[in-house]
Amino acid sequence: MQKRNDKKLDEKADSMSGDAIVLFNAGLPLSAEDYCKYRFEQYKIYTELTDRISQRRAASNTFFISANAALLTVATWFKDDFGKYIVLVSIVGVLFALIWFFSIRSYGQLNRGKFRVLQDIEKCLPLNLYEYEWMVLGEGKSFKTYWQLSHVERVLPFVFTALYVALSVLAIIG
Repeated sequence: MQKRNDKKLDEKADSMSGDAIVLFNAGLPLSAEDYCKYRFEQYKIYTELTDRISQRRAASNTFFISANAALLTVATWFKDDFGKYIVLVSIVGVLFALIWFFSIRSYGQLNRGKFRVLQDIEKCLPLNLYEYEWMVLGEGKSFKTYWQLSHVERVLPFVFTALYVALSVLAIIG
């Protein structure tokens, strides 16, 4: 089964145009056993790197939540001159929220790409764990089965933006 999958991938690589990037390097001077060993080692390393991206994503979210909380705390220091400074604080807060949103979006794109590569590698391994897990979770199509964290993450910057806009409006009319 393993050799058949390798052959299919080699044939696919051969049929692609000369400038195409292929996942598997065909024709390396390695024994079949070494090729499989190195492929699995690279898979393990890539899986670890994918996990690190998720950790960095969580750290980024923690930073932006903390930065927004600190900014709102600073805004309360100016309660006597609330109207003067809250618009400035709100502008900075909205900029934080926009940067946060695009950061979440970028991490999501990076994770999708990494999991696609992992799924392609798994087609040559005994188990397709990531693809099977995604299928079991309904491919993220129903929040009853699995609600993707990225859906929750994307809402938070807009919640803070709405808060900053509300504070500015209150400062201007009040």
